[in-house]
Amino acid sequence: MLRANLLCMFALVSASSFLVAQEEGKLKSGPKAGELLPMPFESLNINGAAKGRPHCLVCKFALSPSVLIFAKEPAEGKDAAFNDLVKQLDDTAAEFDFRNFSVGVVIISPDARDSTNNIQEKDPKKLVEEAVKREKLVERLKKRAEPLKQVIVACIPEPPKTFDINPKADVTVLFYERMKITDNWAFAPEQMQMKDVEAIVKRVREALPLKKKVETK
Repeated sequence: MLRANLLCMFALVSASSFLVAQEEGKLKSGPKAGELLPMPFESLNINGAAKGRPHCLVCKFALSPSVLIFAKEPAEGKDAAFNDLVKQLDDTAAEFDFRNFSVGVVIISPDARDSTNNIQEKDPKKLVEEAVKREKLVERLKKRAEPLKQVIVACIPEPPKTFDINPKADVTVLFYERMKITDNWAFAPEQMQMKDVEAIVKRVREALPLKKKVETK
């Protein structure tokens, strides 16, 4: 009996150690759950009310429950999981619009540089090249944003420093309410799978319980 108990305890300790090691091995990016959202930042909005100009998504979403995604521009043909995540969150935002649930996708790309975020560049030739790259990026992102009804797509040349986005992360997903992070998911290149998408959407939907809409006669 004693031996059986010792073996059981050993198995439990081993399993716990394995789970801790797994957790420690996960990619970390962005503020942790329980932390307050860092300082606001501006990014070029591709769609939405501020279409075509720099605007702060954090300021727009305010205290409402929100998902903010920081992502490197996905490579064509390798963006199925990312596209599905954005689509499902877009559908969720439409369903929970009475709760002011908001979603923003901030694409991080050096092609987003312009005179407002790269003021040190003075070479006319490089400025022209910069403008061409930015225009092409905006056109690509417009195509991504076109089918979306609720999600706001924006771009920025590099992540805001206060958000501590890991350069090894292709996608960082922050779920927060009242400026406090409740969940954080981070994925290395090609790491995010459909099962991860389902888990994220399930978690978000569970945190946004359905409430009866007030009907007016």
